[in-house]
Amino acid sequence: MSAFGLEITPRPDLPAIVARWQREISVPELHTGYLAILKAADALGCWRWLLDLRRRQELATPAIAAWMDTEFLPRLTGRFAEPVRLAFLASPLRASQEKAAASAPGPGAAPRPNHGHQQALFTDEAAAYHWLAQ
Repeated sequence: MSAFGLEITPRPDLPAIVARWQREISVPELHTGYLAILKAADALGCWRWLLDLRRRQELATPAIAAWMDTEFLPRLTGRFAEPVRLAFLASPLRASQEKAAASAPGPGAAPRPNHGHQQALFTDEAAAYHWLAQ
């Protein structure tokens, strides 16, 4: 499935959903994209997600972080048999910038397993898949 600058690919061999943003996107496209990922995950019962952010300029603005924390992430609590695992894949430069500013929820934020999800930031796709498989 590909729309709003996002390609969503089920990977039953992992099992995971891989979502790759193909271009810079607007905030409304980001919201729509995350809801499409959730819809695909619901259809597959898949709680492991690889989110490829390498083509996006901004990983998490304060507005995006606020939306994720108050609107999107709460939807994940109790939705699947296991907490959703969000593996964010970013370029090394963006990852270092995100880790430096990881005070708000976003790709570089600390794991929050009591909030229905776990998340980690990666620059290596193989490492992200390894983490998802745990």
